Amino acid sequence: MSERRVLCELRDGVAWAVLNRPEKLNAMDLELRKELLQCLQEAERREDVRVVVIRGSGKAFSAGADISHLKMLSEMTLADFDKLKGFGITDIGLFIRSMSKPVIAVVHGYCVGGGMELIQYCDLVYATTDAVFFQGEINVGIIPGGGGTQLLPRLIGEKRAKEAIFTARRITAQEAKEWGLVNEVCPPEKIDECVNKVVEEIKQRSPVAIALAKRAINAALELPLSKGLEYEALMFQRALVSEDGKEGLRAFLEKRKPVYKGR
Repeated sequence: MSERRVLCELRDGVAWAVLNRPEKLNAMDLELRKELLQCLQEAERREDVRVVVIRGSGKAFSAGADISHLKMLSEMTLADFDKLKGFGITDIGLFIRSMSKPVIAVVHGYCVGGGMELIQYCDLVYATTDAVFFQGEINVGIIPGGGGTQLLPRLIGEKRAKEAIFTARRITAQEAKEWGLVNEVCPPEKIDECVNKVVEEIKQRSPVAIALAKRAINAALELPLSKGLEYEALMFQRALVSEDGKEGLRAFLEKRKPVYKGR
């Protein structure tokens, strides 16, 4: 049996999904994408998982799509593409956005093409100082196909997104943070400490409130303001009447630490 493309491990309420194709800089072939989606689906099903972390093994987060796979796709007819639906970067990304648990990307080394698109779907992104980001599809005569043309303008603005996609310019970790693509930049030797700190903070919060907040924030990218405010009010009401909501209010009034049960 061949080695798994994605190592999926649960530790202390955290599901770790490690892209495991280091000899190819974690280029995402069909098998890797399938295994990643399966890992995420398992994490979503498990009540004991509170946070999901995606990272890469070896020298990079991900070099993006496997070029040999793209070459094969280029020889197909447009009608054939319907047969491949279900395991693309867009499919994985939309599942990440639908998940009730926060998904954190931890980036080191190269984060290219489909790898860069993958992190755009994640809720939080932490990067090492040596991380390099670029949407490089234009270099091989194609365009982003996993959400880059739609997500990147929403995250960093239209002008910067066009520059990044038109030129495939390499973006440093610090630039990515300044542009809003990355939450925090840490030295390589301290990246685990940086990530574990935010993971522990999230784990102390109500899973119900986290899930509802994620849904409300995601809606902001898709709904007009008036509808978004209506949706937020609905999520607020659901949080307020949940067992966790009632427990949080009681604990505050009683000056004690809340005990959340995720209900």
